Amino acid sequence: MPQNYFYPYTQASRAEDKIPSMTYAILVENLIPLTDMGVIAPGNPITMLVAARLVDRTRIAQSGISAATIKRALGEYRAHPKAVFGIVKALEQALGVLARGPARAEAEA
Repeated sequence: MPQNYFYPYTQASRAEDKIPSMTYAILVENLIPLTDMGVIAPGNPITMLVAARLVDRTRIAQSGISAATIKRALGEYRAHPKAVFGIVKALEQALGVLARGPARAEAEA
């Protein structure tokens, strides 16, 4: 059953199809566009996949992403009018993982 996207179905569907192959950094950078398209939305199962990938300690450690990048993305996403609460919490948790240090995060994974 198609999701209730805000953009044409084909564009949102293509974006959703790309999520599994996105690197961590690309996923973080595309949170707002994905939300604008309606791919990330309350009740959409893909939102749970995105949140799970955002908090995955191994992905965080292997990505080499900095705490400053996550902090910037969190601030921008939190200010977005359609921000999804679960994604905000996932970014906060990812920031906490980075604050503990990537080596420790990978060891905990």
